[in-house]
Formats: sequence, structure tokens, C-alpha cells
Amino acid sequence: MKETVSDIGERALIKMASSIYKEHNNSVDLTDDCAIIPIADEYILSSSDMISEKTHVPHGMTPWQIGWFTTAINLSDIAAKGGNPVGILLSVGMPPTYPVSSFLDLIKGASSCATRYNTSIIGGDTKENDHLVISGTALGRVHKDFFMSRKGVQSDDVIAVTGTLGKAAAGFHSLKNQKKSGEINALCEPNPRIIEGKKLAETGLVHSCMDLSDGLSSSLYQLAELNHVGFEIQKEKLPISKELLVISSQDPTVDELYLSLHYGGDYELLFTASEKDISLFKKKLDEINVPLTVIGKVISGKEAVFICDSNENNEILPNLGYEHFTNK
Repeated sequence: MKETVSDIGERALIKMASSIYKEHNNSVDLTDDCAIIPIADEYILSSSDMISEKTHVPHGMTPWQIGWFTTAINLSDIAAKGGNPVGILLSVGMPPTYPVSSFLDLIKGASSCATRYNTSIIGGDTKENDHLVISGTALGRVHKDFFMSRKGVQSDDVIAVTGTLGKAAAGFHSLKNQKKSGEINALCEPNPRIIEGKKLAETGLVHSCMDLSDGLSSSLYQLAELNHVGFEIQKEKLPISKELLVISSQDPTVDELYLSLHYGGDYELLFTASEKDISLFKKKLDEINVPLTVIGKVISGKEAVFICDSNENNEILPNLGYEHFTNK
């Protein structure tokens, strides 16, 4: 029987594709959030992300929110590089029976998100498809001195995260239980950290950075593998969102620690830097009322992630974040 994509998962597929591309262009790197094109003293950034009605759209999500979500997740990759957005391309595949009013609401949501972050929808395409599929491409720019790569972790770095963890998980719980609450916005209308990314990047002191779209555990393992390091995370330092803590206090089946580590969808920024520079980063983000939390440190040895409690009990953190084709 032939090996299928579900046997190996999305990330292995990307590695295979990258090796083929590199046969023709050795500068191709598919391991980062964005493709980069050097022009003078800047990089042009390009990132493409697709959503499918079957895998990305929870029941109850409106067409307007679908449009916002598609734009936001593409802009999040620009944010993780410290970039300034310059435009969004949006392509929509839909059935012939899809309501015109829903299509227009989707476009309005996408345009509203672009406008919020001082950019616009500049083109795209429409095609017939058996279910709703939207592909976005975000374009941005960043000075070469301020570009934040996933690669560059140093042995004495600490690891930090913007905002809080678990907001999207709280939103999904509320949506699933048909509760009207503000948490749903965190899931369906995420806010990419464009301003935060630029403030961090302009210090020139960030060693590596990526967004948390796939969840904290998955993101940590991706950084560990790329940089050939390990991480030790402090359980008590995780900035679990108030929304998720409230839900878990009301519903004993909700494990706030598990969801904050593995659920994903928060679109915060995860980065490493020298501990001595953290106070500067906090000062920069305090200007826009965004919290910053150091959650752990780099450790030598194998590319693994450990989670440690206040009693210094260490255990390996499982890599349970989201990955397409693997049903995870």
C-alpha cells in the first residue's frame, strides 16, 4: 500500500517539498513563517494560509468572522517576523449554492481585518468548489536589521510569550455550548500581534520568534528542532487566560493546563532573547497594555521540551499541538 499524507503529517510533507525546491534554488527555506525576498535593505515578506470549511470553521462561526479569521491568520505570520503589512490576496472557492449575501459578508470581514491593521485586500480569485475554501496571502516588508527568524536561539536565552494562553480554547468551549460570550471573539476574530511584533523587532534584540497558531507545545518543539536545543518550561509561569480559568472552575471536564499548552489558535508571539533584555521588551509592550511573560529557558542536550513545577519535578512535555493530516 502506498504511503499516504496522513501517515507522515504536514511538517514532514513540507520538509520533502523543501528538499525538492532546494534542488533548483538552494536559498529556499520553508521552515519559517514567511518567505523572504531581499530587496535593497529590506525583506519583502510573503505568507500563505488556507482554511477549509470542513477543518477550520466551527459550527456557529459567521461568514464575516470567517473572512476576518482568514485575513488575521495570514497577518499573524507577518507579525512574527516584525513586518509591516502591505496587502492581502484572498481567493475563495465555494459551491454554486453558496449565498451571495454570505460571500459579501465574508469579504466585508476580511476587509475589516485588513483595515484594522492598516492594509487592504489588493486582489485574489474566485472558483467553484464543493465546499467553502479560502486561501489568503499576506505581503509585508521589514528592514533586514529587524527581521525575526525562527532560527537564532542562543544557549543562555529565556523564552517568553505575549498576551495569554487559552483564549481560543475558551472561545471554542463557549461556541460548542452555545453560550454567547466575549471568548468567542478570541477564537473567531483573533488579533494578530502586528504592533507587538514591530516593537519587539525594532529593539534588534530578539534571537528567534514565531506565532502560536499550532499551540505552545508544538511551537516549542518546532523551535527546538530548528535550533538543536531543548527548552524547560515553568508550569506556574504559564499566563493562562482568565476566560479559560473561569470556564475550568465551572466545568471539571475542562483542563486549563492541557488546553493552554496544546490547543492553539491564540496567535500570540513566542520568542527567545537574553534575560537581561526582557525588561526592555516589557517596557515596550507596556506602552500598548500587552503583557509579556517569561515562561522558561533554553537547555542543552536533545531537542526536547520539559515542563517543571515549583517542586522542580521535571517531565517531558508531549508534542500534542495541531498538525494537518494527522488528526491531531
